[in-house]
Amino acid sequence: MIYKVYLIDGDNGISLLESTFKELKKIQDDILTGFFKAINTTIDVIQEAMSKGRRVNEMDRVLQSEDSIIFIHYHPLSRILFCSISDADDEILQIEEVVHKIANRFWKKHQSDLKNFRATTDKTRFHTLIADIENLTIGGRIAEVFPQLLVVKKVLEKVLSMGMINSLDFQVALQCTGKNSPLKISRNLNKKRPEINEILKKLEELDIIKF
Repeated sequence: MIYKVYLIDGDNGISLLESTFKELKKIQDDILTGFFKAINTTIDVIQEAMSKGRRVNEMDRVLQSEDSIIFIHYHPLSRILFCSISDADDEILQIEEVVHKIANRFWKKHQSDLKNFRATTDKTRFHTLIADIENLTIGGRIAEVFPQLLVVKKVLEKVLSMGMINSLDFQVALQCTGKNSPLKISRNLNKKRPEINEILKKLEELDIIKF
């Protein structure tokens, strides 16, 4: 689940807007420390490039840890950093896609408001974007993936005996309860996540699971 979405001015690091879907609880301090360190580093890179007269293009950064995914998108037209903090279980490509949509929605709705903010520091007009963020992220749940087994265990055993899947595929399929993410399955079976992702893709193609 996406915990938070931030909009941060790439010129000076000032926060324009913050949308929270879930509190970070006990891991909050470590994650936020890493998050703001990444923000400051990104702003330094942008400012250095601009000071040398170089054009700063669209830029994405992904920071993954055991507990979280931090995604930072720099939107050059607005010079705003669109950022998210989410569960490590979430699918990165889904996060990237929705953050890009938020950035485009912001630019279409608030281009003139952004000019006003940079002249007056008034951020109140940006608050309407919170509803858009909630809708686009489906309340923060858009990147959640919980595969669900479509067949009973006896049928799965028959598929195994026919050689259509191997023993690891079988074990992965049994983990698809609709409550386990690919990351959790990889941890439960002590396998690397890319390997689990490939198996899940195979199982989906065989109509054994659905996402």
